[in-house]
Amino acid sequence: MSLYRMFDAAYPPTIAYPGCQAAAGYIGGNTPHVWTAEEWQRFGHLYQFPIYVGAGRALGTDDGKAAADAMHSMGWRPGDPNRRACVLDMEDDIASNYVNEFAAVLWESGYETLIYESLGALQCNPCKEGVWLADWNGEPDIPAYASVVAHQFAGNVAWDGTQVDLSVVTGGMLAHGGQGPRR
Repeated sequence: MSLYRMFDAAYPPTIAYPGCQAAAGYIGGNTPHVWTAEEWQRFGHLYQFPIYVGAGRALGTDDGKAAADAMHSMGWRPGDPNRRACVLDMEDDIASNYVNEFAAVLWESGYETLIYESLGALQCNPCKEGVWLADWNGEPDIPAYASVVAHQFAGNVAWDGTQVDLSVVTGGMLAHGGQGPRR
């Protein structure tokens, strides 16, 4: 299986981390910083994955709508055969109803949902279209857990005046990324 490198950051660097084919950043929810269109455009040459932080939120339907609206405002087109993925950051939270509500709204809006969660929460939430596993073990591989399509293997790596986390993703996940805001 081919694996591709991806970085994510709360506050994006000005240049991509070396060797990465994808970038992930925040579009809303309980996050300290929502990436601007200009910040996304820095990485327009990479596959991109928007992250919505759902931890501690009450209604998945409201957050699903907010995530779909944010994706649409960036000009990310819904409904392609390879639906654009939104990553729902659940970290350690376990909330099946919330995840199902969020994902249903995203699906109806033409997008799909990937779940980001830590090893301790793995397989406790519905996996939807796949799981991005956070396990900072330093091994850039895809662990043999059901539905894992990405593995965040290193965190808080100093780069370009900020910190990034590093992951590997499968080609199947990469197919659901997009490139650059269209507006």
